[in-house]
Amino acid sequence: MRYKLLSYGAVLILMISLFGGAEGGCRCRGGGEDAWSGTSWLQDALGGPSSLAAEASAAEAGVANVSEEPIIPEEPIVVEADELSSEDRSSWSISAEELRTRLDRGTKPVVAYVSNIPPEGSYIAGSIKLPSKSLITGDGSLRSAEDMAAVLGRAGVTEDEGLVLYGDCFSCGDVTFVFWIMKYLGHRDVAVLRGYEKEWSAAGIPLSGATSAKAEAVYTPDPRPGLMADYGSVAGGVYQVVDARTADQFRAGHIPGAVNIDYHRVMEGSWLKSDSALARIFADLDEDKPVAVYTKNGGTASIVWYALELQGHDASLYTWNDWLDHRS
Repeated sequence: MRYKLLSYGAVLILMISLFGGAEGGCRCRGGGEDAWSGTSWLQDALGGPSSLAAEASAAEAGVANVSEEPIIPEEPIVVEADELSSEDRSSWSISAEELRTRLDRGTKPVVAYVSNIPPEGSYIAGSIKLPSKSLITGDGSLRSAEDMAAVLGRAGVTEDEGLVLYGDCFSCGDVTFVFWIMKYLGHRDVAVLRGYEKEWSAAGIPLSGATSAKAEAVYTPDPRPGLMADYGSVAGGVYQVVDARTADQFRAGHIPGAVNIDYHRVMEGSWLKSDSALARIFADLDEDKPVAVYTKNGGTASIVWYALELQGHDASLYTWNDWLDHRS
């Protein structure tokens, strides 16, 4: 049974983190979460030295670097976290062959490229460009639901259309983070495309050197705020807490009681590990208690969030920065 709860707290700012982890078959360009800043996010190339020592000091002192992740004023909310329980998760990902079949139908899904830098090879022909950075503000915070809906509308997306997301770096977190955003906005028919250009081409999916444009539309969101964990519920023990950062980052400082499941552990090559492997990784988690999964800014945590949901857990996203901000 999936757990339902009412929680009261602040609407959490969650942000994309392009983590430069290596993975077979993809180019993960960008700095790690430790190097991220709101200003540099808008640059083509991210990067910078690791700052584990600084993060450890911040954790010990209980002081957050506010310039890295601005926090909006708190607003009391009432949310129901178990908002995806009725969805068929087998539709959350799609193979190249399945996409080819859907593209041959009369009603085609919208295919969106969500990475922030052009692919090394080709785009899927007819796909639109929906870079993950378009859904955050210049200071790095997540846009409001209304603003994100406006971005989607300008891209020609409506809430009733099928949407297939793809990118060139699964381990960077772009695709799963944008997937999480779409679920947060209440989008029903959205899936992540598995594989890379080689598999798409082999399946007969036409490729192109450029993306396409659609006529502007109106996107009407139906937000699910329960997909965001808040400080009060995390601190109050409502959630099982999963720290999806590396073991070194976890040792440098973490939320008390958190379990460390490095996001790299749930991946194999350019996709998630098998269901049986994921079940073993998550074996110590209580299936009847909700999970809050976090990394510094939330982006790569979305990979573990996605894997948890596919395994039937009631999961939400959180950030280490929000925790530090409240402890300062």
